[in-house]
Amino acid sequence: MCFSLNSHSYTLDSPSTWMQVPLNKIDELNKKDPALALAFSKKLFDRHQQKMTDFDKASILSKMAQHNYILGHYNVSQGLLDQAYALKVDLTTDVGISLLLTQGGIMDELGNSEQAMVKYSLAAKYAKANENSKMLADSYSYMAYSYSINHKDTQALKYYHQAYLQLEQIGDELDLAYLKAEMANAYSLTFDDINAIKLAKEASDYFSKHQYYFDELFVQNLLAKIYLRKKDYQKAEVTYLRVIEIIKKTNKKEYIYLAYLGLANTYHHSQQHDKARIFWHKYQEQQPHYENPSAKIGAIILEAKLALSDHNITAAIDTLARVEATLKPLDKQNALSWYVQLFDLQAEVAVLKKDFQTAYFKQKEARALLKDYYNAERETIRSKYKVMFDTDQAILTNKLLEQDKALNKAALDNAAQQQQLQNMIIIIILLFVLVLFYFIYRQILNSKALHKIANTDTLTELASRRYTFIYAQKMLLQAINAKQQFAMIIFDVDHFKQVNDSFGHAGGDIALKEISSTANEYVRAHDILGRIGGEEFLLILPEASSAQAYEIAERIRHAIEHKVIIINSKPLQITASFGISQLTDKQDSFNQLFNNADMALFQAKDQGRNRTVIANET
Repeated sequence: MCFSLNSHSYTLDSPSTWMQVPLNKIDELNKKDPALALAFSKKLFDRHQQKMTDFDKASILSKMAQHNYILGHYNVSQGLLDQAYALKVDLTTDVGISLLLTQGGIMDELGNSEQAMVKYSLAAKYAKANENSKMLADSYSYMAYSYSINHKDTQALKYYHQAYLQLEQIGDELDLAYLKAEMANAYSLTFDDINAIKLAKEASDYFSKHQYYFDELFVQNLLAKIYLRKKDYQKAEVTYLRVIEIIKKTNKKEYIYLAYLGLANTYHHSQQHDKARIFWHKYQEQQPHYENPSAKIGAIILEAKLALSDHNITAAIDTLARVEATLKPLDKQNALSWYVQLFDLQAEVAVLKKDFQTAYFKQKEARALLKDYYNAERETIRSKYKVMFDTDQAILTNKLLEQDKALNKAALDNAAQQQQLQNMIIIIILLFVLVLFYFIYRQILNSKALHKIANTDTLTELASRRYTFIYAQKMLLQAINAKQQFAMIIFDVDHFKQVNDSFGHAGGDIALKEISSTANEYVRAHDILGRIGGEEFLLILPEASSAQAYEIAERIRHAIEHKVIIINSKPLQITASFGISQLTDKQDSFNQLFNNADMALFQAKDQGRNRTVIANET
């Protein structure tokens, strides 16, 4: 009886010996093309189902569900998952973890991200318990993708990098290539096009070298989207044409609609409307079936844009109604970018109908959503720098305590010397006076030093964040009382992470010192320039208008742009982006001015970096 129980337990958590060879073949076929792996899995399941254990069946059903999920057949995939769950497979096994991840992936694609994250978290928990780095990396990768499609880009990159560390540790080059492709999309959404293109090309080169053309097809499609986002329409066109070549080479005609839709989008944005319509009609002829609402929305929005370019108001209204209907089941916070596009297009329709009031409110609603998104992302990034700042403050406090201990020890030593000189009253008095003056002098020096430490950034020797904010609020109050002008500039180094990646943090520190020194040359006597975190700076300009602030910002920007910084005998040139706000009747608090300058800085980043933007004063 014990033997029987043990044998039954074994069959529930591992496949039969004879199944290892076909399972390995399925994995090899999947590397080439999930469709081939799916066809082989179906044939294996149909022919040998009778001799399979429940765990064998669950293993095959899990792989078939995963292949259908990859191919976009979500309903079929869910049906296979239901069959696997009915076999009561142990979810803590690798097969169980795979079922959880595929289930979560389907939920994500259908707009149920909260439920999906529960599945991913459970999968990660079981993978950690099993010490399975591969499954843990997959769990992190699914989490990252979920955060990415829900506009939580910093969280996405965090989990992508955790997945990367796991895969790098086990040396799985193929999975690293998959991960690089996903990370490329996340970097593109955070406007880091250099890293995005680099990772996408690395993944594409790997797939091409090993003749994994199915994966190369989708990475090239992703690379074309990245070029389209950065408005490099010529490269986007070339890359989409490369997608068509791969499709023809591999006879994967069912995916040709991806290239047609991409080319239609590219030509529309580059104002080549005749070409855009040609490829839009080719796309419509394919009649792709979308189970993913997000992919469906992208196509419908392009249809609305094309209708507007033809001034076909009726078609545009009907199309946008379909967009609204598709968006309705989705969580608004997880579909912000689609809602922004929807409101912008509804505003365009209102303008064509000369309904300018509706157009104004739709534009206002779109900008409000965009602002919410940027503020949320900005706060996430700022929280990271707050932790760094608090750590620096703790280190500074420890240093001050050590200085206090040193001063106390000196006082005790001096008292001991005075006891030894009791018989020499005159000398004692003289020494006492001298020592007193000495300590007074030292206290003055220490006080000045501590004041400087508290109010100065130790790296750049500019004003600290705390001191800059206090000075700004003081000067703003004076400007309001005296009815004078007042402006501020926030600027941020572009792509500073690449400097740290290329030259190390020591090289990054050298760059920050050089930038601070260069910017400080253009600061007036009663202005103050402070470093408020990482590579971000704040310049306070009493008695200055936004126009004057713009001139100063441009001088600093040009000086930084043309500054050649030498790090480890290598030249480096970098740029910075600037945001400006000024005191008005409606904007008269420090927080308002700071947030407006911060939003202007984001607009400068969004418009291509290395530029200056003045905040809207309305």
